[in-house]
Formats: sequence, C-alpha cells, structure tokens
Amino acid sequence: MPGSSFLQPDEWPFSRIAGFDVLNARPVGGGLSNRCWQLVLQSSSSSDVQAVWRPVSPASQAFGVNRHHEYQLLSAIQSCPFAPNPIAQTPAGILVEWIEGNVCTHSPSPAVLMALQTRIHRLPLPGWRLAVRQRAEQYLAAISPADKGEELASVCAHFFSHIPQSGFPDTCCHHDLGFYNLIQRPGGELAVIDWEYAAAGDPMLDLALTVQANHLDVAATAQHYCRYQGGDPDLVSQAVQQWLPWCDFLAMLWYYAGANLWQDDTYRIEAKALLAKLIAA
Repeated sequence: MPGSSFLQPDEWPFSRIAGFDVLNARPVGGGLSNRCWQLVLQSSSSSDVQAVWRPVSPASQAFGVNRHHEYQLLSAIQSCPFAPNPIAQTPAGILVEWIEGNVCTHSPSPAVLMALQTRIHRLPLPGWRLAVRQRAEQYLAAISPADKGEELASVCAHFFSHIPQSGFPDTCCHHDLGFYNLIQRPGGELAVIDWEYAAAGDPMLDLALTVQANHLDVAATAQHYCRYQGGDPDLVSQAVQQWLPWCDFLAMLWYYAGANLWQDDTYRIEAKALLAKLIAA
C-alpha cells in the first residue's frame, strides 16, 4: 500500500492516537471518501506497529461510510487471511493493519478474482445491509444544487422506480472489489483492503460492481463465479446485467457528490459523462 513520503512531525495532524504514540506518518494516496494515513506507532512490544488511520469525516459520512461497522466486520473476520486486522477504534476513526505489498495496477485473471469474490461471499453475514436507494439518496444529498438539473432529476426518478430484484440470498459483500483495492503481498498472495462499503447485500450487485470496476466480460465472469459458488451461469449473467445500469447510476451520483465535497471538477467531468451515458441508454 504505497503512500507519499513520510512527513515531518510538525506536519502530522496528531502525535498520539487511540492510545499509541505516533512515530511517523504520511497520507495515503487515492480514495474519495478515504483520506487515510499510514502510521508507525510505538508499541509496548519490541517492534513498532504499522497501521492505517481511517478517520470519520464529513466526506466519509456523506458517502455512507460507517467506521464502526467497518471495524465490526474486520473484527468478525479477523481470522480471514486476505483482510487487514483491526487494531483500535475511537469515535474519530479506526486503526487497521497496514498490509505490506504493492497495489495491483490491473485486474487479476477472472478466475483468480472470482475465487476471491466467492470467499468474501462466504464470510459471516454483517448485521447491516446496503440498500441501493438509501445509498443513492445519501449521495444525492451531498450534490451541489447547481448540478441538480432536470436531466439528473429524470434519471433519478427512473432508477428509483426500477430497482432490480435478483432473488439471490444476501451474502457478505465488499461492494468495491476493484484491482485498486487489491494488494499483492511479497509472497504473491492477494489481500483486500478498503472494507468501508462492506455490508450484507445482493451478491449479484456486488458481482456487477466488480465487473464494472475491473472491466470484465459478464458471461465469462459468471462462468468463473459459478465454478466456485455453484449456480446457473445464465441466471447469474442475467442478474448482473440487470444491476450494471445501477452501478453506473451510483457511480454518477458518487462523482457528483465528490465534485461538491472536494471542489474538484475532474469528478464533475466523470459524472457528466455517466449522466450522458444513462440518458442515451
């Protein structure tokens, strides 16, 4: 998980956190709702602790991120070899394990990715669920009034009246299994980071989000998914296809909200491109 260079102590926003003294700190690059820090913490043991500080912030709250839920989930799956271990929780945020390795720059093979996806879907079911309309409305509330024109209102009305019902039982879902959230450890194993959107949910929505994020072929991905999870690849393909427009819709709202929260027009450009795609569909 690379970041920028470590900063001087007077540039850190904290010197002590969750009962640990901070020995070194640097911001972690990437992530819209995820302005995190890599920390070296003083430990009572002989070795220092490498950790990630994942704060509660106006942006994380606007994007529906619940750090308490994230910490609960990581605690529940602590024996899982491909997720970071939780370290500490405070009202201001959570500390989790820093995973050594390199962020993937492209998607692994569909077979490898689906093996990982199905392992996530077999994890214990969280006690909270991602409801797509509620999430979309959270994003919508964070969008600038200047961006809320008639076209956006029309698209929102359409999607709110067309929510897919795939009929698959809920599973544990990561909801952002893009290659950018995969770390290749020094031994070659893959680890999954950024569990902030994880929740119980429709596994077909989770699979659709994975297809979208990694630019995968739906039919081939369904074949690999069913190889590990069982089921009918045709039914999986149909369910994923139903969710793909919703993936674009949520991404569009996410980008519009990001443009407002971070005052960054690059997000607005992405949002407008998705809006045009949805109108043309």
